Amino acid sequence: MRFLRFLLVSLSFISTSGSAQVSPQPPAPAKTGQAAISGLVLDSLHGSYLQGAEVMISGVNRTIMTDSAGRFTAAELPPGNYQVGVFHPLLDTLGLSLATKSFFLGADSLSIVVLAVPSAATLIGRSCAGRPMTQGGSAIIGRVVDPETLDPIARAQVSVAWTQVEVSKEVGVRRSPRMLYDSTDANGSFRICGLPSSLRATLQATRGRAITAEVPVVLGDEPRELFARTLLLTKTDSVIKVGTGIVRGRVTLGGAAGGGSRVELVGTEIVAATNDRGEFSLTGVPAGTHVILARHLGYGAASVPVDLVGREPKRVTIDLPKYVPMMDPVFVSARRNRSLDQVGFNERKRSGGGRYVTREEIERSNPTYLSDILRRVSGLKVEYEDGREVIRSSRGTTGFSSEACVQYYVDDMPWQSMTPGDVNDYVTVGEVMGIEVYTDATVPARYMKGGEVCTTIVVWTRMRIREQ
Repeated sequence: MRFLRFLLVSLSFISTSGSAQVSPQPPAPAKTGQAAISGLVLDSLHGSYLQGAEVMISGVNRTIMTDSAGRFTAAELPPGNYQVGVFHPLLDTLGLSLATKSFFLGADSLSIVVLAVPSAATLIGRSCAGRPMTQGGSAIIGRVVDPETLDPIARAQVSVAWTQVEVSKEVGVRRSPRMLYDSTDANGSFRICGLPSSLRATLQATRGRAITAEVPVVLGDEPRELFARTLLLTKTDSVIKVGTGIVRGRVTLGGAAGGGSRVELVGTEIVAATNDRGEFSLTGVPAGTHVILARHLGYGAASVPVDLVGREPKRVTIDLPKYVPMMDPVFVSARRNRSLDQVGFNERKRSGGGRYVTREEIERSNPTYLSDILRRVSGLKVEYEDGREVIRSSRGTTGFSSEACVQYYVDDMPWQSMTPGDVNDYVTVGEVMGIEVYTDATVPARYMKGGEVCTTIVVWTRMRIREQ
């Protein structure tokens, strides 16, 4: 082996030679007149290795992927000049390229290349230069692209929304909604700077009438945290509800396999139930960024974001935590009421247009199922259909039969029933924070479908109403 070269290359294209250590070192190639390149790709942003990256070496006509430890090797190379480039969805999201400078590789030699994605502090310093850091030193950066062509979408509005909690002797516990925006440039890139650490928020992109799902965002406790995400948004001005995509997956219950869970594509009528092995398949899914929500009686609901590109099937796994009842001290009740304020529950209750059930009333009645709560509401009754409890209107609704015109909204989203009364099988009573019931002309316009006036039951759960 004639020489051993280490290259540490940052995304700012500054290349430095040094004493980088790679352990264990790969063995030198045999005396064949040929050479090899062995490398390691680090992900400093997440403090790990960059797994599944595609490595391109000039003059080498083969696909090389990094393994779970970020390693790659290219052997049996003739002597000559080479350049190594790395491609990965994370780099696309960051809008950056990762490559070495050209270097010479001699006969019977081994070159070790170490490449690194920069840290959060470095990326924030580069992306947020000149932007106000009003709420903190963290940031969210990424791109918005078309799900069919992956072309960048310019002039899309990207927003991050969260609730800021202030605790003091003067004001007690104050929860204030916050939202910051940015518009994508010609490359589809956006950056939202000046965010606080320890943040739980949602990220969403819109353009015209097209809109993505609200993607959960969690930032850690470091002074500078970075969240990077590509959002898939259709270019059309209409919100597509049905497509050709497929999402398959598995729902586990506290880590164990189990059937009978409900899985839905949030914001659509696409819904499925899991089989005995916990498997499900959602078909007709439109391309784009979505959120999959799973529920099971006796377990907490859980959701995961999913990106669907064209007809490429996606697989997801969702684990539902066992539901554990919470203590309800005074401060928890106060926070719950503030959350109910934010969704308009308390304001509608004060208007007196419908009938309302609070968490305190639910606890006093000690129900087992959702139907046990609803049977106590004036204007509703419980009937049995194929051995299942189904809520009906005891008064009927104008112009429609009561059997055909009872609709549910769970956490402000329309509930698509697979079988009559199945909401009773998936919404755990302990998760219910409030219920609104409307009949006839009292139904708010936001809960009318195409002008149809139905008995409407709106259920708010811990997924939307926070107590902590």
